[in-house]
Amino acid sequence: MNKVIFFSLLIVILLLTLSACNNNADTPVQNQTENPVNIELETYPNPPVVGNVELIFRIKDVQGVPIEGAIVDVSADHTDMQGMTMNGIAVDEGGGAYSITADFSMSGNWKVTVFLRKDGLSDYRKEFQIRIQ
Repeated sequence: MNKVIFFSLLIVILLLTLSACNNNADTPVQNQTENPVNIELETYPNPPVVGNVELIFRIKDVQGVPIEGAIVDVSADHTDMQGMTMNGIAVDEGGGAYSITADFSMSGNWKVTVFLRKDGLSDYRKEFQIRIQ
């Protein structure tokens, strides 16, 4: 009889301990947006080819409102060949559009990285993979 009481008491203690560890019911769920900024890339010409290519970034906040007045730093790295890197600041064209012309001297796979800085927003970075023909 003592064994039955002992094991019953042990099970009750274990259940109470496990239920005390699970505090998810008391924690409010917060809606967090993974991407506080939406950046789309267009190229001219499209598809991009060796030589001068205009990179146009269309930047909006989570509500779809164009972000103007930001500093948009752009870098491009040839992913198949080290040492081929370009960078510069994109020009604010208005309406959330930013552009920069890059001289892609070689065909292949390039990684274009955009660094966005603006007062009131956290710094944001996005990478694009493009193929220069």
